[in-house]
Amino acid sequence: MTPFLGHDKARRVFCQSYAKGTLHHAWILAGDRGLGKAGFARQAAHFLLNSLNHPTEFSDNPSDEASHLLDAGSHPDFRLLRRGPKTDKEEKKARDKGLDSLEEHELARNIKIDQVRKLQPLFNNQSSISEYRVVVVDAADDLERNGANALLKNLEEPPKKTVFFLISHMPDRLLPTIRSRCQLLRFDPLGEADMRAILTQSSPKMTEAEINALIVAGEGSPGRALRYAEAGLAELELLAQKIIQSGDRDNVLKNELSRKLALKAATPRYHAFLNRAPSLIAEHIKKSGRGGSMQAIEKWREASDLAAMAVPKTLDNQAVVFRLGSLMGELARLNNPN
Repeated sequence: MTPFLGHDKARRVFCQSYAKGTLHHAWILAGDRGLGKAGFARQAAHFLLNSLNHPTEFSDNPSDEASHLLDAGSHPDFRLLRRGPKTDKEEKKARDKGLDSLEEHELARNIKIDQVRKLQPLFNNQSSISEYRVVVVDAADDLERNGANALLKNLEEPPKKTVFFLISHMPDRLLPTIRSRCQLLRFDPLGEADMRAILTQSSPKMTEAEINALIVAGEGSPGRALRYAEAGLAELELLAQKIIQSGDRDNVLKNELSRKLALKAATPRYHAFLNRAPSLIAEHIKKSGRGGSMQAIEKWREASDLAAMAVPKTLDNQAVVFRLGSLMGELARLNNPN
């Protein structure tokens, strides 16, 4: 089990409530996507499933029984509730390669009521090998209405020694009755030191420059930074920064950037760059210290509109990237008109 990094306050609140004997039976882990809520839920589950050993803090011991069973997806006192395969074809793929092998479009839109009902055998019996039973819902936002109501019954009359972790990216949209029966644990963007530690641990071969670029691009979200790392965004980020700083009047950097994203094989990197480019421009405007001129803000608006319509309107990748690069280059000329 990989060590959990960051969110010290959340860990402290949870472990102290356990130590004081005031552990709540249901927790909403709330915050933006990619902040590490699912990782926290897994480590908290391991903590509880290992509670017979009297832990006082989260453990990253990969050799204990709870870790082995969780990693294998076979712990008898643990259930993970998440969206399942969309069709029989995806069901077979999930059986053969695991649920994590499915792409977003291969998953059902919601966590269905039948999935919630399948938790019942867990509650009808005492825990098998641990002191606690643990249910993680990832994400509670995905519960269909009937599924949310079915889960609510378990939260209203919680089975003994059972703890629920409801991961939520939009807690205000959960049923008020669910929110009222859970303790809220909020997750904020991570600082630079935690982001650096997570990126270094996850991608030890990355250069210092690449890590620095991803820290900026991640904006406190390790999940976002790691997705960018998988897409090879760090290299593109460094190129874009050079364009913003130099203006790239001879178009050498813009052409290099657009060539790297022109081929079909570069589609994941292209999508990542589309998500990132408007933020790059906005960050530069913010750092300019002048609140951003109207001309610079117009560049950001054009970049945002172009990035948003590029995929739905199937615009030419190379032309889109070159234009985004041009907008970045114009920022340098606005800053240094001479």
